[in-house]
Amino acid sequence: MITQTKSTPLTSQAKLAITMYYDDDCVLCSTEAHNMQARNPQAIELIPVDKGLDILQAAGFNRANAMTYLCVQDSGGNWHTHMDAVRLLYKTANVSWASWLYLPVIKQLGDFVYPYVARNRYRIPNWVTKAIYGKAAVEACQNGLCKIAPDKR
Repeated sequence: MITQTKSTPLTSQAKLAITMYYDDDCVLCSTEAHNMQARNPQAIELIPVDKGLDILQAAGFNRANAMTYLCVQDSGGNWHTHMDAVRLLYKTANVSWASWLYLPVIKQLGDFVYPYVARNRYRIPNWVTKAIYGKAAVEACQNGLCKIAPDKR
C-alpha cells in the first residue's frame, strides 16, 4: 500500500498541474471533482479510477484504496493521497481558503476526519450533498455523473 506523501510548500504546489483519480460512482466525489476542475481546467485533469486503474496499479494503489481515498498525481510525478491530495487539489483549484487547510489544528483535524468521511461517503444523505453543492449536485446527477440510485448510496 502506498503511503501519503509529505506536502511540499504551498508556493510550489500552486504551480503544479495535477491528475485527479476519483470514484465517479460517488455523487459527492464526482460533484467535487468537476467543481474543482471548473475552477482551473488547465491545471486539473480528471480520470475515473476504473479508467486509470493500470496507472494507479503501476504506482502501487489497488482498486479498493483508489476508490476509497483520493489519489492525485502532480506534474512532477509525485503521488498524493488522503488529505494531502485534497489540500493539493484545493490549492490547484485556487480555492480562496485552501491555505487554511495547512494550518496546524485544521490540518490535524482534516487528517483525522478524512479517512472516516472517505470510507462512509455513500452514507452521506443526498440532502447534505445538495446543501453543499446546490444546483451542481442536481445537474451532475442529471448529466449521468452519479450512477448509483439514491436509495443505494
